[in-house]
Amino acid sequence: MFIGHYGIGFALKKVEPGLSLGLLIFGAIMLDILFGLFLLVGVEHAKIVPGATVVSPFEFYDYPLSHSALGAVILATSGFLAYWLWPTADRTKRKRPAFVLAAAIFSHFILDVISHTPDMTLFGNNSPGLGLSLWNSLAGTMIVELGLLFIGITLYMSATHSISSSGTYGLTLLVLMLIVFFIANIFGPPPPDIISVAVTMTIGQFALVAIAYWVDKNRIANRPGRRS
Repeated sequence: MFIGHYGIGFALKKVEPGLSLGLLIFGAIMLDILFGLFLLVGVEHAKIVPGATVVSPFEFYDYPLSHSALGAVILATSGFLAYWLWPTADRTKRKRPAFVLAAAIFSHFILDVISHTPDMTLFGNNSPGLGLSLWNSLAGTMIVELGLLFIGITLYMSATHSISSSGTYGLTLLVLMLIVFFIANIFGPPPPDIISVAVTMTIGQFALVAIAYWVDKNRIANRPGRRS
């Protein structure tokens, strides 16, 4: 799944307005960013197999650290502890947002179980795999991914309002970029090699996170009773 993860990041701003949209989206896509880094250094592996599924030309056969259930639990727990125990902040006020950040991180595993074939292992290689194979349905993939993004943006906009033109037009830019990248991934040709995939999953997604931070700095949480 791709833009569905971003939809979760947008939606969780409604749950915890104090967290930056950039951090929420980073949490929601962190497993993919780590996977990209692990691909680059040869710790995890995948290969391009055109036609592997209807919408994705990838065969994920070795990614136990970033995309197993155990790995996701460890990463979500690490995210919770890192945010809650950050030394320069008041920990008494950070437990709830830390839980929300952890939920964003673990949500990645749940959404990938829905979209992937049964390659989402429980404990790593040679353990049982999960996957509902949504990627074998083009219509289903587009409905679910675009639906999650639309719901997430709607919730985000209901929780915040713009304080500058950057908050309005920046959000529009971010959404358009996500949709264009999503359509290109589905209908474009397979990538030339797995290294280009890894670079996109790291540098490309860090760039989208940076844009999300910028957008959120130009929007503020609504006061109770205010309509956005």
